[in-house]
Amino acid sequence: MLTASRGLAADYVPVSGTASETLASLEQPAELAASEVECMAKVVMHEAGHEPHAGKVAVAQTLANRLSAHRFGGSICAVANQPGQYFNTAAYHPDQAAVAWNDAVGVARSVLAGDEDDVTAGAIFFRPASARPSSFFRTRERVASIGAQVFYR
Repeated sequence: MLTASRGLAADYVPVSGTASETLASLEQPAELAASEVECMAKVVMHEAGHEPHAGKVAVAQTLANRLSAHRFGGSICAVANQPGQYFNTAAYHPDQAAVAWNDAVGVARSVLAGDEDDVTAGAIFFRPASARPSSFFRTRERVASIGAQVFYR
């Protein structure tokens, strides 16, 4: 359940009345692989660096949900670098001394460890709320609107 103390309740607007699926099925080693955390953090920073915490978590969870779906790649880095989806994480070099980078890394670690509530209801796609939905998104189930993004499965 979302709690106001974490600041998520104000940022989370569910669209679907279905119960959220958890990321419990995502198996994680005791020590998270640094490369996987870095790939997820880069996506969080690039796609949601300006978003509130819930928006960053939601973007990270789409990566984790895609990994759990077993059709987008076998690792977070493979999912993040899938052609035509996000971007080439190896070519993206955010300022690692920045507060925003540390926040993105914290979100990535938290999501990969399963420490965040699933705010996306299992979403595997998202788009900016400011953009009109393409035909691709019109054929998907809209499940949440969080920050400046709309999430689908």
